[in-house]
Amino acid sequence: MIEQTVGDVMTESVYTVGPEATACAVAKLFARRDVGSALVVDQDSGETLGIVTESDIMRQVASGADTGAVRVETFLSRSLVSVSSSEEIHTAAALMRERSLQRLPVVDDGETVGMLTTSDLTDYLPRLRNTIRRTSQTARRR
Repeated sequence: MIEQTVGDVMTESVYTVGPEATACAVAKLFARRDVGSALVVDQDSGETLGIVTESDIMRQVASGADTGAVRVETFLSRSLVSVSSSEEIHTAAALMRERSLQRLPVVDDGETVGMLTTSDLTDYLPRLRNTIRRTSQTARRR
Protein backbone atom coordinates (compact mmCIF):
# COMPACT_ATOMS: atom_id res chain seq x y z
CA MET A 1 0.00 0.00 0.00
CA ILE A 2 1.22 3.50 -0.78
CA GLU A 3 1.53 5.52 2.42
CA GLN A 4 0.54 9.16 2.37
CA THR A 5 0.52 11.48 5.35
CA VAL A 6 -2.13 13.91 6.49
CA GLY A 7 0.26 16.72 5.54
CA ASP A 8 0.16 15.56 1.91
CA VAL A 9 -3.62 15.93 1.73
CA MET A 10 -4.75 18.51 4.30
CA THR A 11 -5.92 22.02 3.57
CA GLU A 12 -3.38 24.46 4.95
CA SER A 13 -5.78 27.39 5.29
CA VAL A 14 -7.43 27.41 8.69
CA TYR A 15 -9.78 30.19 9.69
CA THR A 16 -10.24 31.30 13.26
CA VAL A 17 -12.84 33.36 15.07
CA GLY A 18 -13.07 34.68 18.58
CA PRO A 19 -15.61 33.29 21.04
CA GLU A 20 -17.54 36.57 20.88
CA ALA A 21 -18.18 36.25 17.12
CA THR A 22 -21.86 35.93 16.26
CA ALA A 23 -23.36 33.05 14.34
CA CYS A 24 -24.25 35.50 11.56
CA ALA A 25 -20.66 36.80 11.29
CA VAL A 26 -19.31 33.26 11.14
CA ALA A 27 -21.87 32.28 8.48
CA LYS A 28 -20.71 35.25 6.40
CA LEU A 29 -17.08 34.16 6.81
CA PHE A 30 -18.01 30.65 5.66
CA ALA A 31 -19.79 32.02 2.58
CA ARG A 32 -17.03 34.49 1.71
CA ARG A 33 -14.20 31.98 2.07
CA ASP A 34 -16.14 28.90 0.90
CA VAL A 35 -15.25 26.96 4.06
CA GLY A 36 -17.30 24.90 6.45
CA SER A 37 -15.55 25.44 9.77
CA ALA A 38 -13.45 27.75 11.88
CA LEU A 39 -11.47 27.17 15.01
CA VAL A 40 -12.60 29.27 17.96
CA VAL A 41 -9.55 30.86 19.54
CA ASP A 42 -9.25 33.03 22.64
CA GLN A 43 -7.71 36.22 21.28
CA ASP A 44 -5.80 36.98 24.52
CA SER A 45 -4.28 33.59 25.33
CA GLY A 46 -4.22 32.10 21.82
CA GLU A 47 -5.82 28.95 23.25
CA THR A 48 -8.03 26.98 20.88
CA LEU A 49 -11.39 26.65 22.60
CA GLY A 50 -13.12 24.47 20.02
CA ILE A 51 -14.56 24.46 16.54
CA VAL A 52 -17.69 25.88 14.93
CA THR A 53 -19.08 24.29 11.77
CA GLU A 54 -21.76 24.88 9.17
CA SER A 55 -23.90 22.32 10.98
CA ASP A 56 -23.58 24.27 14.22
CA ILE A 57 -24.75 27.44 12.45
CA MET A 58 -27.65 25.60 10.80
CA ARG A 59 -28.78 24.26 14.19
CA GLN A 60 -28.89 27.84 15.46
CA VAL A 61 -30.98 28.92 12.47
CA ALA A 62 -33.31 25.94 12.81
CA SER A 63 -33.86 26.62 16.51
CA GLY A 64 -34.89 30.21 15.74
CA ALA A 65 -31.88 31.78 17.47
CA ASP A 66 -31.08 35.41 16.74
CA THR A 67 -27.97 34.68 14.65
CA GLY A 68 -26.95 38.33 14.81
CA ALA A 69 -26.75 38.17 18.60
CA VAL A 70 -25.91 34.58 19.62
CA ARG A 71 -22.17 34.18 20.18
CA VAL A 72 -20.27 31.08 19.07
CA GLU A 73 -18.97 30.53 22.60
CA THR A 74 -22.48 29.36 23.49
CA PHE A 75 -22.65 26.57 20.92
CA LEU A 76 -19.16 25.65 19.70
CA SER A 77 -17.94 22.05 19.86
CA ARG A 78 -15.41 21.95 22.68
CA SER A 79 -14.28 18.33 22.44
CA LEU A 80 -11.70 18.94 19.77
CA VAL A 81 -9.93 15.93 18.28
CA SER A 82 -6.76 16.63 16.28
CA VAL A 83 -4.09 14.76 14.38
CA SER A 84 -0.45 15.34 13.42
CA SER A 85 0.55 16.15 9.84
CA SER A 86 2.86 13.13 9.91
CA GLU A 87 -0.01 10.73 10.67
CA GLU A 88 -0.86 8.29 7.88
CA ILE A 89 -3.99 9.13 5.91
CA HIS A 90 -5.72 5.82 6.55
CA THR A 91 -5.27 6.24 10.31
CA ALA A 92 -6.75 9.76 10.24
CA ALA A 93 -9.61 8.59 8.02
CA ALA A 94 -10.38 5.75 10.43
CA LEU A 95 -10.41 8.22 13.34
CA MET A 96 -12.79 10.49 11.45
CA ARG A 97 -15.08 7.55 10.71
CA GLU A 98 -15.01 6.24 14.30
CA ARG A 99 -15.78 9.66 15.78
CA SER A 100 -18.20 10.74 12.99
CA LEU A 101 -16.04 13.79 12.21
CA GLN A 102 -16.07 15.70 8.96
CA ARG A 103 -13.16 17.95 9.95
CA LEU A 104 -9.98 17.20 11.82
CA PRO A 105 -7.58 19.98 12.87
CA VAL A 106 -3.96 19.18 12.09
CA VAL A 107 -1.63 20.17 14.93
CA ASP A 108 2.15 19.92 15.05
CA ASP A 109 4.06 20.90 18.20
CA GLY A 110 1.01 22.65 19.61
CA GLU A 111 0.44 24.79 16.50
CA THR A 112 -2.46 24.32 14.10
CA VAL A 113 -0.98 23.79 10.63
CA GLY A 114 -4.03 22.70 8.66
CA MET A 115 -7.41 21.03 8.53
CA LEU A 116 -8.20 17.59 7.14
CA THR A 117 -11.75 17.33 5.81
CA THR A 118 -13.82 14.62 4.23
CA SER A 119 -13.58 16.68 1.03
CA ASP A 120 -9.78 16.48 1.22
CA LEU A 121 -10.04 12.70 1.51
CA THR A 122 -12.49 12.54 -1.40
CA ASP A 123 -10.15 14.62 -3.57
CA TYR A 124 -7.23 12.42 -2.51
CA LEU A 125 -8.78 9.10 -3.63
CA PRO A 126 -8.43 9.66 -7.41
CA ARG A 127 -4.79 10.73 -6.91
CA LEU A 128 -4.14 7.58 -4.90
CA ARG A 129 -5.75 5.46 -7.61
CA ASN A 130 -3.57 7.06 -10.31
CA THR A 131 -0.44 6.58 -8.21
CA ILE A 132 -1.28 2.90 -7.68
CA ARG A 133 -1.86 2.45 -11.42
CA ARG A 134 1.45 4.09 -12.31
CA THR A 135 3.27 2.00 -9.73
CA SER A 136 1.65 -1.20 -11.05
CA GLN A 137 2.45 -0.32 -14.67
CA THR A 138 6.06 0.42 -13.81
CA ALA A 139 6.37 -2.87 -11.92
CA ARG A 140 4.91 -4.84 -14.86
CA ARG A 141 7.39 -3.28 -17.29
CA ARG A 142 10.34 -4.52 -15.25
